[in-house]
Amino acid sequence: MIMNLFDLHCDTIGECHRQRKNLFDNDLHLSLCKGKYLDKWCQVFAVWIPDDIRGEDAFTYFKQAHGTFRREMALNSSVIQHCHTGSDIADSLASGKRAAILSVEGGAAAAGSLEKLRQLNGMGVKQITITWNGSNEVGNGCLSEDKSGLTAFGKRFVAEMERLNMVIDVSHLNEKGFFDIAETTAGPFVASHSNCTGVFPHKRGLNDSQIKTVIARGGLIGVNFYQKFLCRGKRGILDAVYRHITHILDSGGRDAVALGSDFDGCALGSELGGIDRLPALWDYLVGRGFTVETIDKLFFSNAMRFYQTVLQSKINTV
Repeated sequence: MIMNLFDLHCDTIGECHRQRKNLFDNDLHLSLCKGKYLDKWCQVFAVWIPDDIRGEDAFTYFKQAHGTFRREMALNSSVIQHCHTGSDIADSLASGKRAAILSVEGGAAAAGSLEKLRQLNGMGVKQITITWNGSNEVGNGCLSEDKSGLTAFGKRFVAEMERLNMVIDVSHLNEKGFFDIAETTAGPFVASHSNCTGVFPHKRGLNDSQIKTVIARGGLIGVNFYQKFLCRGKRGILDAVYRHITHILDSGGRDAVALGSDFDGCALGSELGGIDRLPALWDYLVGRGFTVETIDKLFFSNAMRFYQTVLQSKINTV
């Protein structure tokens, strides 16, 4: 069986940095070795900014983790390429390499500065999750006590992201912030690792209005594998993932549904406890009546089309 993967979110680089582990072979959810069975594979690697790090410290923390990312890309350059544009992704995959997109999970990395946002872009960041669970200079997360949305600076921040052709990621953002982005921006945006409150209620999920907004804007919703966002209890994770996928499809999201595993960003059960377990999800979806075309759109082609379209221009890198 030929299987392609375009995963919208993992925290593996941050864990490689924190635990001093290698990307090629490790005991994490994701490694290049564990994904060797994949034919084409593009991975969005997020650098998570903890909610207790702000200002210049957040920018410094990102730069340190970025050093690990650059080192791993250099050490594994024969098998993976850091991609800045849609053409880079296509070229990398055509050459038989894996494609890597660099993301930041938490706009705090920019330390409240549009200039630092531009520096992040220059360092190869092509996607930013606006908040984590708390609040930062850009806006308020889904677990923040502050229920207001984007700050005044945050509205300038996302407008500059659009100008730079950076992907705006609304996962973790509170509902007011989500709709502030919908009102402030013109282009598509993504929820890289979020599920559906219509299937299982959780503050980290998207309600039906949010889901339909992402779809109408031509964005993507990456289904998250974390059990606490999927269902009650620890059994039936594959069925729960299936139900969230089906909810997005039934909402008109055939071209918007994708995978956002959250590998190495949360505790995962045995059913989907690593990138090497994805064939089980593929087989399960076939067994539930999904066509191979629909599964391929979920696993790869929806995201491939989106990023090739959105990542149109290359900024000088450092």
